[in-house]
Amino acid sequence: MGRWIIALIVVFFVGFFIYVSMSNKSPEGLGITDGLLKSCPSSPNCVSTQAQSDDVAHYIEPIIYRGDRKETQLLIESSILAKGNTRIISRYLGYVHFEVKSHLVGFIDDVEFYLPEADSVIHIRSASRVGYSDFGVNRERVRQYRDLLVD
Repeated sequence: MGRWIIALIVVFFVGFFIYVSMSNKSPEGLGITDGLLKSCPSSPNCVSTQAQSDDVAHYIEPIIYRGDRKETQLLIESSILAKGNTRIISRYLGYVHFEVKSHLVGFIDDVEFYLPEADSVIHIRSASRVGYSDFGVNRERVRQYRDLLVD
């Protein structure tokens, strides 16, 4: 009986990691389209500064910055890369897309920063690729990034 339980546990964990690996594919439609980041899905595992302000599950305040747009973007990139579990997927002046990998299981979240040329504002979208809830991880991540970037 004990061997069956151990076998079931092993099968469960192997299946879980296969599921995570297969589900961690980059979503389509990321980037800027007509001045907007991709909308969050209905699930509560995404936050965006461009969600409707009455959408409490997804909306988060944008970051206002002072100074040069390019220097601000370089600060964002260097600060986020210094955390160690992040890599840049796409970047150009005014936009950067990071993949952030969780340490324990290897979940990948997509984090995008958009700095429109005409405004001194940073729009952010942070979304999990796998699962329904993120237990507030994306909201907390954006709060930490805000702390890094705001004096």
